[in-house]
Amino acid sequence: MKIGIISDTHGIFREDWRTHLAQCDYLIHAGDVNTKTCYNKFMHLNVPCCIVRGNCDTGAWAELLPGHLQVKIGGKIFFIVHNKSDLPFDLTEADFVIFGHTHCYSHSERFGKVFLNPGSAGQPRGDARSMAVIELLEDSYEIRRILL
Repeated sequence: MKIGIISDTHGIFREDWRTHLAQCDYLIHAGDVNTKTCYNKFMHLNVPCCIVRGNCDTGAWAELLPGHLQVKIGGKIFFIVHNKSDLPFDLTEADFVIFGHTHCYSHSERFGKVFLNPGSAGQPRGDARSMAVIELLEDSYEIRRILL
């Protein structure tokens, strides 16, 4: 199972993302979609999608977005939040912790959990534009950073 991970698109939707996301079974957006138009494009990709609200997601359309989500995908538990500083203290059940906000890619493992920031697909800050794909394998996983 492949899961596309994207964040900080800031009202931008680039068509080249479709190529990468079309190969995924699921999509996680870690916030800062910014516009209802961009949100609707993600929701109409024909891929199941989870989106959390970022600090730049405002307006009536964004009020429906959760501040954080815990979702089970492929037998693994994903905890999704925009800003890592908003993580709850207890992440006992999470296998993967997905976040954005900094616009910089990061990947680490700690306490048996995978922490991943896919970077900004829209506007990088000192780092390249990027997204990521997590492939869940039988007893492991692979993360591929995609430079855009």
